[in-house]
Amino acid sequence: MKYIPILLLLLGMLSCDDFLEYKDKDKLIPNELTHYDELIYGEILTKNLGVVGKNIELMTDDATDFIPSTIYETTSDKRKKYRSWYIWAKETQVDEEGFETIDNAWEYFYHAILMCNVVEHEVGMFEDDIDGVKYRLLGEVQCMRAIFYWYLAGMYGAPYRDPEVAKTAMGVPINKEIGIKDKLYERSTLQEVYELMKTDLLASIDNFQKGEKKNTIFRPTEEVAKLFLTRIYLAERNYEEVIAICNDVLGNTAASITSLDLIKTYSEWGSVNLYNKSNPGILFTWMDRYSWDDFFPGYDICYRPSDDLMRLFNENSNDVRKTGYLTSSKPIKHMYDKTAYGLCYRVEEFYFNRAEAYIETGEYELGMNDINQVRLNRIDDADYKLNANNIEEARTQFRNEKRREFCFEDMRWYDMKRWGVRVVHQYHEIQNSTAYTEYVLEADSPNYILPLPLDVQRRNTKIEKPERVDTQIK
Repeated sequence: MKYIPILLLLLGMLSCDDFLEYKDKDKLIPNELTHYDELIYGEILTKNLGVVGKNIELMTDDATDFIPSTIYETTSDKRKKYRSWYIWAKETQVDEEGFETIDNAWEYFYHAILMCNVVEHEVGMFEDDIDGVKYRLLGEVQCMRAIFYWYLAGMYGAPYRDPEVAKTAMGVPINKEIGIKDKLYERSTLQEVYELMKTDLLASIDNFQKGEKKNTIFRPTEEVAKLFLTRIYLAERNYEEVIAICNDVLGNTAASITSLDLIKTYSEWGSVNLYNKSNPGILFTWMDRYSWDDFFPGYDICYRPSDDLMRLFNENSNDVRKTGYLTSSKPIKHMYDKTAYGLCYRVEEFYFNRAEAYIETGEYELGMNDINQVRLNRIDDADYKLNANNIEEARTQFRNEKRREFCFEDMRWYDMKRWGVRVVHQYHEIQNSTAYTEYVLEADSPNYILPLPLDVQRRNTKIEKPERVDTQIK
């Protein structure tokens, strides 16, 4: 295997002729299969390019702003930096004082996509090995590349409505290069991005099945690829495939729903939270997310879980998630002193994805059964079951329960966008907390498509930019 300059490794996808930027010109790509484990782990799974994706949580109906009852000279207003995201401003990367905060999720994900392209190309040139390392590595990069495109499409692409609309709907650029190209990148259609994701996930599943097995939650697996495949099929309304995949995984997985007793041990003041190595439900974790405490500290002027979300938990006094997942002032799944985990995917999502598919195909009783399998481990009461008399009731129960179970786990924004949810945010005045300005994100709002990073807007004149609108209503 020949050495190739690692200048490819730290390239970020920016825009225009700087779309792929040099970061380092001195290092070399490893030339043995086993070296790629560390390369994938360091450059794809744990690469740190700053805060990524937290702004998305503030744009959901799970967040609201908070003014403490007493304001001191030392009280800081931590809303300012992210106010434009919270109100779905036309340009979210400029704060109320005119300072820029460039959204770095674009660069983060496209850097990782380029790395996947490079590793896939290099690993693919090796001969098959007895231990199956080659196929496992190929499965990992193909799975992760699909995940990166899923987040990019969910942020910067149009909502997926149906295949015909998706053929012309705004997607995101597709980069298949393994080197530097001096060209302007343009958007692909949403359908092209979805086809690419499915192709990658199906290829990764095939490679995972042929490759060695890694018994760790810190590497993607066949189950993770199948989880994201069900997310894509749900968006496409391919419910039969969702049900088939979920049946297969839940019939064979070693993972299990986090128990009621374990959830009881999680709290703001406990030593662990939901994201810990003893949780049998975690399938995979990656990315350094930092803590949530800088967003929801609960003492300064800040953001916190919304009253609407808290009411959902308060509907049952025996719901252990009220203290195990969050408090009225903050989420605790990502508290800095309890976990080093970033994004986590849990086996419970397979139950919810199958439940949604059952409900949407009319078999709502089966869908409610899936929901209640999880609730058995969340409600400390013999009367834990949710019931529905028709599809509409089941759909409402399902969506509320999914919101409870996965709050602040990077899922609500994408569900809101997919389902077309109308959200109202109030931004309160400091000196009079009863006074506020109200903003609305309509169900079909173009503001569900995030603006491109400012550096991309300035440099790339060919890439299509979304038309966003003002959201202030009073």
